[in-house]
This record gives sequence, structure tokens and C-alpha cells, in this order.
Amino acid sequence: MGAKTILTCICVQFYPTALLIAQSPDSWRLFFDGDVRYRYEHWNNMNARSYGPEPEIGEPNDDILLQRIIAGLTIQFNHWLKVSAHIQDSRAFGWSLANHVAPDAFKIHHQNSLEPSYTMNPNEEFFEIYDANIQIDSLLNCVSIIAGRQKIAFTDYRVFGPGNWGNTGRWNWDAVQLKIDKTSWTAAIWYGGTKINDPQKTHLPFTNLEYFGGGIHTNVRIKDILYSDLYLAHKRQGSAAYIREKNMNRNWAGLRVYNPPNIQWKYEISYTFEHGREADRNIKAHGLFLKAGYQFESLYWKPCLSFRYTYASGNIPNSADGEGFDPVFGAGDKYYGWMNLVKWTNLEDREIMLELYPARGMRAELKYNILKIPEPENVKINGNLMLPRGKNHLGSEIDLHVSYEINENLQLTLLTGYFALKDAITFTSINPGDSFYISAQVCYTFKIKL
Repeated sequence: MGAKTILTCICVQFYPTALLIAQSPDSWRLFFDGDVRYRYEHWNNMNARSYGPEPEIGEPNDDILLQRIIAGLTIQFNHWLKVSAHIQDSRAFGWSLANHVAPDAFKIHHQNSLEPSYTMNPNEEFFEIYDANIQIDSLLNCVSIIAGRQKIAFTDYRVFGPGNWGNTGRWNWDAVQLKIDKTSWTAAIWYGGTKINDPQKTHLPFTNLEYFGGGIHTNVRIKDILYSDLYLAHKRQGSAAYIREKNMNRNWAGLRVYNPPNIQWKYEISYTFEHGREADRNIKAHGLFLKAGYQFESLYWKPCLSFRYTYASGNIPNSADGEGFDPVFGAGDKYYGWMNLVKWTNLEDREIMLELYPARGMRAELKYNILKIPEPENVKINGNLMLPRGKNHLGSEIDLHVSYEINENLQLTLLTGYFALKDAITFTSINPGDSFYISAQVCYTFKIKL
């Protein structure tokens, strides 16, 4: 589907609203807005689908230039009605797993057949609809409704996240969402589906969805004492080819208690229970996160030192139930090492993190992760990493992440990570070696009144 066809579809979808706005030309504002993001990445001894010097697909030492452009229109009408329509174009130059080089690399399909399938490409998506929604605000002075393609994310992004580090964005919703915003609490409820990321196809909202589902998220703030989140979520198979043949019914309930941002002691307790049924197996799984730390505000650069523990259950061998925790609709790269080797499933992660604030708008994060796999039998990490019988220590990762907001429009990000392999092996090597990753990103956000 071409760019002209995309814009035509968006215009048709919002034509009734456009007519309403046209009747009152003095009561609305039109903006051309979006962002342009470029990121250089160097991968050593691994890629997004394989680990080690002899990958099953792609190259082990990629140098990639990622480009993501989001641009479109936002119409603000009478402070209570907003219409958004934007196109996203994501490309990866020099990538050994690019769609034109390895078109099947990110297909999700049956084990023994490439079709039927759907694609979840993390870096490439050409002229896709980024968002197309209508938002109504100020109902009863606290209620808003958003309908259409949109991002849905809350608080720490662990359970409901945008997945924005990926060049295409992992979680993009076609949904109807209702939000309530009060002084000491907020709540949101939504239902819809999450779209697939296929470089070859453009998908209109509410078509070709990976998952159907939704959730309820509430945030309660007790001033200067604690904040808390309570959430429910549901996920079932979507309408895309292959996944629609599955029989999935996954559900989550969780609670998170954590410190307000303005106190020196940092703490968090987060627990999520998963239940349901899939592939004739009952699901009983759980995820846990703990944090304790302290920020030394009187010291130079205001260092904050914290200790963290992350756990997610894995499938127990020969069990009739499914104990492998599915990480809901959340983000992974922000927490378990930016090299993205592991996710919040079948994971035990002990972490120490130091945060520094060298200048206004600048934040540096140095962290060390010890990554273990609680149930290592028959598990493959990043496509081909395995653990020998009796071993569960995958390895350790150290990461340095620096972000600098030069102004409200321009942000720079630098990141480097080093992974030291411990017990894991691959199909072709008992010692595939360590790996590292380097990236540098610039992002420019713009908003022009027309």
C-alpha cells in the first residue's frame, strides 16, 4: 500500500470530524509534528537472532544506521477534541538481517513450515500508520476517551510499555481507551489489539492484529509517602495469519508499591500473577521485582545507588501446567540489560545500579546484571544459546547509558554494553565468547503550527 493510499484512508476515517472543524475555522489549531531519530549501532559477536561467531542467520558484527521518521498532523479543537494522524517510516541501513537480505528472519510461524505466518520486525517498517485516533477530553472535567491507533503505556513501562527502543516500536495498539485523571489518582481501561510490524505491508487500524486484549491500570498517590499501581490485563490470539489458529487465554493481576520521586530513599515491590489456559495447558506463573536504594542529593552529581532483584517463573520440565511467565505488554530493554538477550520470562536477575545527574537535562546510568535462567532445560536464549544440564548461569552484563536533553526538541543518547558469557553454549561451540554493543542516538522532535 502506497503513501497516497495511506493518507487517503486516514482522511476518510476522520472526514466527519474534519467537516465539524471546518464549520468553525476560528476555534481550532492545526500542527505539523513528529520526530526524526537516527541511531548508530555496532554489534560484536551477536545479532538480534543469534549469538556467537557463527550465527545461524545474519552476521555477528553488524554496523547499522537506524532511521525512524514520524510525521503527520494534529488538530486541536476547542480544548476538548483532538485528532492525530501520523506516518512512521523505519529503516535499517547496513543491517545483515534487513528485510531485503533475510525476508524470513522475523516471521513467526509453525516449527516446520514458513506459512502461514506474520512478521514482527524490530527495525524496519515502511510508510506505516503510526497513529490515527480521535481524543475527547474534559468529560466531567476528568474523563478522556481515545479511539484508534495509539500508544498505551504506564508508569515504569514494565507491564504496559511502548517498546520505543526498537526502531519500529514493539507495542502499538488499535484500541478504545477511557482515562480518568484526578488529583491523587488516575485510572485507565481499554480494549483492542496490538499490531504487527511487517516491512512489506501497511495495516489499517483494527486489522491484522497480533493479540486481542486490554487492561485496567490505576495509579494512587499518597503524597510524600508512597505511590501504588494496581492492574489487570488480558491477552488472546489476534487476527493475523498463524496466530489466529492458536487458542490463548492469558490473564494477569498485579500490584506495585514504590517511592514518590521527591524522597531520597528508593524502594519498590512489584508482583504479577498470571493465570489462564493455552494449548490445553493451565497457566500458573508469576513475576516479581524488588528494589532498595538511596539518593545522595547533597553530593556532587546527586548519585543514586540501588540494588534490584527481578524474577519470572519458567516452565518446569514434565509438568502438566505452564509455569513460564509471559511479560504482559511490557518493555524489556530498559531493565534486563540493553543488549536485549533476555526478557522478563524464566529469569532471575540480580542487579546493582548507579545513577548520576552531571548536568541539567543529563542522566547517566551504570548497571551490572547477573543473569540466571531458573528452568534451563530445553530453553534457547536469543535463538541459539543453551545451558548444559545442571547449569543455570547465563552470564553477566554491564551497561552504561547516558542521555542528555539539550533542549525541549533535541535529545542525545549514548549506550554501551558488555556481556560476559558464563555457562551457556551454542549448537556449534562450547565457548562462543563474550559480546559487546555500542550505540549513539540523536532524536529531534518538532511541532509547527500551520
